[in-house]
Amino acid sequence: MFMTGYQVLKSAFITPFGTFLLSLSLLMLSSGCAINPVTGKSQIMLISESQEIAMGRDAAPSLNWDFGGRYRDRELESYLGGIVGRLWSVSERSNLPFSFYVQNTSIPNAFALPGYVAMTRGLLVNLQNEAQFSAIMGHEAGHVMARHTAARVSRGMLVKVGLGLGGAALGSTRGADALMALGSVGASLLLLQYDRSQELESDRLGVLYMSKIGYDPGEAVTAHEELVVAVDRFMKRAGKESASGGFLDSILSTHPRKEVRVEEIRNMISELPPYRINGDGRFAADFSDKLRGIRKTNEAYLVYDDGMRALEQKSYAEADRLVRKAIAMNEYQAPFHALAGRIAFVQERFGDAEKGFQKALSIDNEYQPAYYGLGVIAYRKNDYRKGLEHLEKSLTLYPQHPGSLYASGLCYHELNMPQEALTFFGSFAGAVEEHPEVYGYMGMDYEKMQRVDLAMEAYTAQIKVEPNNRMGAYAKQRLAELKKTSTGK
Repeated sequence: MFMTGYQVLKSAFITPFGTFLLSLSLLMLSSGCAINPVTGKSQIMLISESQEIAMGRDAAPSLNWDFGGRYRDRELESYLGGIVGRLWSVSERSNLPFSFYVQNTSIPNAFALPGYVAMTRGLLVNLQNEAQFSAIMGHEAGHVMARHTAARVSRGMLVKVGLGLGGAALGSTRGADALMALGSVGASLLLLQYDRSQELESDRLGVLYMSKIGYDPGEAVTAHEELVVAVDRFMKRAGKESASGGFLDSILSTHPRKEVRVEEIRNMISELPPYRINGDGRFAADFSDKLRGIRKTNEAYLVYDDGMRALEQKSYAEADRLVRKAIAMNEYQAPFHALAGRIAFVQERFGDAEKGFQKALSIDNEYQPAYYGLGVIAYRKNDYRKGLEHLEKSLTLYPQHPGSLYASGLCYHELNMPQEALTFFGSFAGAVEEHPEVYGYMGMDYEKMQRVDLAMEAYTAQIKVEPNNRMGAYAKQRLAELKKTSTGK
């Protein structure tokens, strides 16, 4: 229901401050503490291990598609996943579930949550051996084992308690679940930047884990250097300045930060307990052999990336030339054909766009952006029920995809099904609060349901967000008429 979040906040502020302080004290003294599995020390922890696992599971679809979807190579994924599994087996919480994925984006990154561990194509192709890979993934595993994400979410929950949103109810698992739902803990929150102490702890754990399974921990230093090189290469191709701080912090917030001195990592290595290196401790030849395919394919993706940038700059002829070149280099990549579909769509060549998206699905029948593209095409052709079929498949793969939520709302709106439309519009507005038209559509659908009070709230929100476009003008007109009717003047 529209503005429900505001009503909850408003009622929560009525709680007497003294009662809040008592509730917070009870919370912290009861079930709000846990023993950290890495340090053995007590810490404030409002997230149970089962909730932590659930967060990773629920965030997985968004993480997957926010980072380009999966790179489809089962043999490579199995090989790298085997290394991650060995790291996992020597960690403090080896009982936690995990699956390893290669994410199909040129952005150099890696991350780990309970159940979901990944490295991007853009980082992987820049590494030289298994030891470097294990150093970075050991670091990411360290964040999970030391419960860094759970600790950060717990701190966020305490802030909300400080605003009067929780009280003593948080002392129970059910209360924590309710507050987590209210806070909409999502993938973006889970990958927020770790603090320096957490990064250093994960560096220490990373070199420990890799040494335990026989890799040369000295390669952790080289891995850090390769990471910085990968970011600089990405920056230059994207036409940005060298990664000297801000950009590195923003896209690589989950691995060793640039300001962590190499000397610090070397000190960590010198303090390791006795370990034995297997073979040469690097295994560069095996690594190079297994990555031969993805490195060749990555060359085509660099052309694809240039095509994406050309599309963003509305250089459609250049975008089309580049995507055709990428397809000629490797015709078996679904994103290439989906990009061809997008280029055709913005030029209103809907037949060609549909062919591009269908070709993408013939290569990968779980490629979510293609279902979304087909859904939007169907909407533009006024085939709303067909659009909903495609969008339903899109949302099955990516349940919180904003574009699919909004397009579904539009289809139901045109089908004169206001209750269904509001469900999707409401979910979309929760994710994209400043959208220039969604509140106007919500106002219309509330009017269809004869909920004049909620329609007025929606039109007011529309005017606040965007008063000067077509929908803003309509909202002003309808709000004035509804106010006049409600006052009887």
